[in-house]
Amino acid sequence: MSQKKLQKIQPDAELHGILQNITDPEKEEFVELIYSLLKQASTTEHLLAMQYLFTSFSLKKYPEEFSDYTSEYYIEEGQVWTGDPSLIKKRTLTDDEKKINVIREAQVEKIRRWEANMLMVSREEMTHLCYDMNLLAILGKDPYMYRPNFPVPATSFPLGKPVNLMPFSPIALEIFRYWEKPDHLPVRDPLEAEGIPEDLKDLFTVPHKDPDQFNHPETHQEAIDFLKKFLTNSLSQDVMDKIHDPLTNGTYFDSIEQLYTFIRAFLLIGLKYKIIEGQNMERIVDEHYGFNITLNPLVIGQFEEYVEEAIEQIIEEGEGVWGIPPALGSHFWVFQSVIDELKEESKSNQLSFEPALPVVWNPTCSTLKDRHLINNLPNMPENATYQVTNTVAIKAMKLFDEAYTTMIKMLSGFFGHYEIDQTTGIRPPQVNAYFQTAFYPFMTNIIRPLGEMICRLPADESFVPEGGKVPDRCAGPDFLFDIVQTDPAEREKVIKPFDNCQDYMAAFKSMQEQAKTLKTECENRGYHMAFYLQPDARDFPIAFQYLEENFYRIGLNFEAYWCGKMVAPISSKGFQNYSTNFN
Repeated sequence: MSQKKLQKIQPDAELHGILQNITDPEKEEFVELIYSLLKQASTTEHLLAMQYLFTSFSLKKYPEEFSDYTSEYYIEEGQVWTGDPSLIKKRTLTDDEKKINVIREAQVEKIRRWEANMLMVSREEMTHLCYDMNLLAILGKDPYMYRPNFPVPATSFPLGKPVNLMPFSPIALEIFRYWEKPDHLPVRDPLEAEGIPEDLKDLFTVPHKDPDQFNHPETHQEAIDFLKKFLTNSLSQDVMDKIHDPLTNGTYFDSIEQLYTFIRAFLLIGLKYKIIEGQNMERIVDEHYGFNITLNPLVIGQFEEYVEEAIEQIIEEGEGVWGIPPALGSHFWVFQSVIDELKEESKSNQLSFEPALPVVWNPTCSTLKDRHLINNLPNMPENATYQVTNTVAIKAMKLFDEAYTTMIKMLSGFFGHYEIDQTTGIRPPQVNAYFQTAFYPFMTNIIRPLGEMICRLPADESFVPEGGKVPDRCAGPDFLFDIVQTDPAEREKVIKPFDNCQDYMAAFKSMQEQAKTLKTECENRGYHMAFYLQPDARDFPIAFQYLEENFYRIGLNFEAYWCGKMVAPISSKGFQNYSTNFN
């Protein structure tokens, strides 16, 4: 970890006097203030991680997904592909076809590198979400894994901009770069960017501050002044509403950096003045995804040090706040690099270059208006979401949503009950079941491949398959929580872990059956991926069969871990996947 670059938290004389005389009810209000800000932070990290995943899923992976790529493999016109290899024939390509193919194959490799970088950013956002769960634990609160459904209104996101599920494109990259920009760096407002679909422009024409007002050189002092007003009941009701319920009352903050600066100041002051005692040391997670978190593990008496380290890493890793330009490897730098490479690639040859499949913006499989906050606002466009009508895609999206919601419940259980034996590296059975399922294999063997498959299914019921031709409009996962968005009780319920193993097993069984049905329906409709004739290709039916088998095996393993019949193996001598002072 680099040398500390954050300002020292030093309450002035006025705030010191207020804190010296704080009452117990005021302490509770102070804790609730921090709780509200941490929920906003976790919501933000969650939204960004899912948004980046969606864009990654939309990228082309195979040269056959370019319409001008000529495969040497084909079946004769009129033949129906039955999976019989004897039907496949080979052709001799012309020199022009070979030339185009070489260009497309090179572009696919570049796209795969962009995808890897974006997946890395998404994973790091999930790491930041883990840090937020740890800070909630220190505060004595349960994990908070909720976030509103896409598209998120500008009034409900800390940056005051709408959050959409967008396929890979220059506009998507500009918006992502804007999310990750440090406050001191002038970056063009994405509201002014080109490429926003016409029927969605109304989403972006919301009142917003001048970009010059998004610079907070005195954010530290701003947080101190805010806290003095809060503790003396001098804040307006409008500000209090924004702080405690931004989803329905609008956001107070202008940037991620500003939000975390407030959180850091309030946590450190709360710990310094014993308003917060610091709790749940055993619940602080320093491992996930099978890898170590880079922060030092928390020990008793080091709560302030942990807060400093966690928040410094979040804003340095994301925004690269102390570099001009921002640090190499920061999320801002990643998106800026992809923007530069995309521009260069588009100029470098005569072929048009579209790295993404024709995935629609903000796909949804729900017909209920109360599933999207955007529908509660006046003057919002009717087409803020794209209603997917293809029945196969809808079933795949609903499978994805059930898998995603089940994963969120497992993560809530993991973060809420985390502990580990410091001498053996072994977790209790239920925590072990969550750890061995939610990260690997669920994220990698279910969420990612299913999301990529949905981005290759047609969005419209009118689609007529033509071999492996990419549909004119493709669907996409909607990451939908199937609940009324304005109901706080439903929000709490949807992220709450199941109490028993049977409920999880029922979910795995349900998803297994859905995958089996989708395999059959793709076969019956003649739906194929663009590369299905390639040797060892993975077509829709095969991929859904793999998912069916994965759900079955994951269920067996989950039950074995939950009941203590199977214990997670220690990966290697010395606990190399587990960072503690005992190594």
